Formats: sequence, structure tokens, C-alpha cells
Amino acid sequence: MKIIHLSDLHLRGDDRLSFRVADTPRLVEACFAHLAGLSWSPSAIVITGDLADSGDENAYRRLSDHLGRLSVPVFLLPGNHDRRDRLRSILPDYCPADPAVAPFSCYVVDNFAMRLVFVDATRPGSHSAHFEEPVARWLEQTLAKAPTAPTLLFTHHPPFLSGFGVMDEPYENKDRLAAILSDYPNVRLCCGHMHRPIVTQWAGLVSVTAPSVSMQIEVDLTPDGGDCFRMETPGYLLHHFHQGACNTHVCQIFTPASFSGPHPFVDSVNPK
Repeated sequence: MKIIHLSDLHLRGDDRLSFRVADTPRLVEACFAHLAGLSWSPSAIVITGDLADSGDENAYRRLSDHLGRLSVPVFLLPGNHDRRDRLRSILPDYCPADPAVAPFSCYVVDNFAMRLVFVDATRPGSHSAHFEEPVARWLEQTLAKAPTAPTLLFTHHPPFLSGFGVMDEPYENKDRLAAILSDYPNVRLCCGHMHRPIVTQWAGLVSVTAPSVSMQIEVDLTPDGGDCFRMETPGYLLHHFHQGACNTHVCQIFTPASFSGPHPFVDSVNPK
């Protein structure tokens, strides 16, 4: 079983440069061209949020065109730059949210060798994470239904500290999340948001973040770090479940990169 884990496309629907620098339509097109050229086929593709740069409807329609040309299952989650209502309206087949926990886009996929659980900890208008109590109860019940199953848990914001001061914002109710996950060592926590691969251990679990399809955060481990990016080679994670073990590989997307920067994150919003 091979799961490709993309994140942070920041796709624009108006042909402007994202953050005044990144040509995200070109970068997203290059990403899907790369995936189409792979010599092997993934079991599924997951994209953990910030699909659009500011919740733009045209961005979701552009993404729909790309996804419609794929022959493998795709699963989406919103990030803080998304509009979950527009995402679910335009791309409902790729985000089959459980109505029991509406309006949050949480769901589970049980038809692979590893269980895929999707948790929405976004709040409209907020850049940071909010693990709301209805989502907490849903996650408790979902994990309890298959307590020993190998599981990939996908969400946008990582609950752990990265060392990038600006990005290490408060994560509301993260102690509740840690208490739930600490009972399930069979879970791997897979996040986005950080625009760079990070591997750590949190709540007893292996926890990872995916690189960005569009721009990579500058490595600046200071209180002011995390507020700039460079146009490095884009990438993704490959979660490979084989003979009872899960390996996570950091992979590159073969497209030219200028390595310019650092550039500030400007002119983008967390839509309400």
C-alpha cells in the first residue's frame, strides 16, 4: 500500500502570483504531471489542506480539473487558507465528510491495508488550530472502532512545536488530542501547514509534516522564524505500508526551482 501525501498547494484561481512570488497554477500542474509520470501507481493520494490560497472558488474548480484526470482515489482536507463550504460544494466526492460531526470535514476510509482517518481542526478566519470538542468525541469513537488497526491520521496543523517561532501558534485543546492519541501507538500522525518535512514523536506517536507543493518555509529556528519561504524544489511524502511496517519517504517533484528568497508571506488571507 502506497499513499502519496501532498500539502499546501496554495492554488490561485485568478492567475496572480501567490504571496507575490509563486506561480501556483504552474507548480500544481507540474505536480500532477510528475504524479502521472510515475512508474508505479499509488493506492491513493491525500492532500492535507491549504488547497486554495484564499478559499477562491476558481481555485477549487482548477483543482477539480486536475483530480478528474487521475485514476486513483483522492482524499482532501481543508487548511486555514481554505473555505470548507466551497471545498465541499465543488469537490464533494473527494471530501466525504461525516454528517455526524458537521460542519467539520472529518471522515474515515476503511478499505485499504491501513486505516485512513481525516480530522478537521480548522476554524474559519483563524490561522491556528482548534481541536473542537465535537471533533474530539468523533475521533475517540472512530479510533475505538478499530483500536489495533494500522492507521494514518491526517490533519492540517501539527500539534507539536517546530521551532519556527511564528508558526508555533497556540493549538486549542491539544492536550485533549494528546490524551486520545496516547492510547493508540498504531497511529501515525500526518500533517501539513509547515511547508517543510519534519519528523518527530508526539503523544507517543511518530508524527510528520509534508513539504509544500508550492513553496518551502525558510529554516529559521528563532522566535521570528517561519514567516518567510524559499522557492526550493517542491515535494511530498510517500507512506509505504509493507509487511506490517510503515515507512515514510520524502520525495521531490521534478520541476525547475529558482531557490530564490527568503520571501515574506503577504497578500493572502485565512477566509471566514
